[in-house]
Amino acid sequence: MLATVPGRERGEAPPAVALRWAEPSAGGAEVSAPYLLTTAVFDGSPPAVPVPAGVHTHSDGLLVWPHHGSLTVYTRDSVRRLVPGQGIWLPPGTPHDASCDPGSVSCYTYVTRAAIPPHWSAPRPLRVRRALQEMLLHLDATSMPDDLRLRTQRVVIDLLEEDPYPAIDVPVPADGRIRALADDVMRDPESELSLEAWAARHALSVRTVTRAFGRDVGMSFARWRALVRMSAATTLLAQGHPVSLVAHRCGYSATSAFSAAFRRVTGVSPTEYLRETVPVQADR
Repeated sequence: MLATVPGRERGEAPPAVALRWAEPSAGGAEVSAPYLLTTAVFDGSPPAVPVPAGVHTHSDGLLVWPHHGSLTVYTRDSVRRLVPGQGIWLPPGTPHDASCDPGSVSCYTYVTRAAIPPHWSAPRPLRVRRALQEMLLHLDATSMPDDLRLRTQRVVIDLLEEDPYPAIDVPVPADGRIRALADDVMRDPESELSLEAWAARHALSVRTVTRAFGRDVGMSFARWRALVRMSAATTLLAQGHPVSLVAHRCGYSATSAFSAAFRRVTGVSPTEYLRETVPVQADR
């Protein structure tokens, strides 16, 4: 049944450096027999039930998706920023944390192990169209006979599909000091601060930062920051912002340079991405 709880699986965005991945807290099953799934809605209202704090796991599978606004999902090795239409599947036992922007409505659909398709054994991007969102919310807000509820839940699971334009995975360094720096960069993709300036701001040497990015994420700081900017760009484009504004807000003074960088990362131009994603939001 529907559980409406506050803005994240707690509240404000967690700094990545504070996340505890070694010993995540374990949550029990969320789905009651004989049902296959249930959806919790986080909309900023006072909590109706206790909610997990910090990095945690669930014994059920979990589909994370925003109904309104955007949310950020943290897994052990990466950060994903989702907008309506995008979802991420986390198999049972996957450590994670999440936060949503002020005014957003974030949803967490738990799926019992028995109903999980065999090929959903690893995290995967899923498309959650508007009609599917409304079905999920309707299921948990409406009384109906058990046989009808179960049939509808099976249909919902069958309708989930791979997202052809998934949220970009941004890998993050394992070193807590470098993750704090990475967090700051991800919060301000427009910034033109140099690597030297970012390192000085966090009382780190350039050599330490460079070595950590090469070791932990397998790329240079410059290439990683470009990935951060493209991740932010996909969010802004999916929200319907014009390409020129997105380019500026992602640190590019020339739209052509932004478009070229976007194509290198995603394989499509910003205009093509807009054409494919914005209609998806309109039909939901």
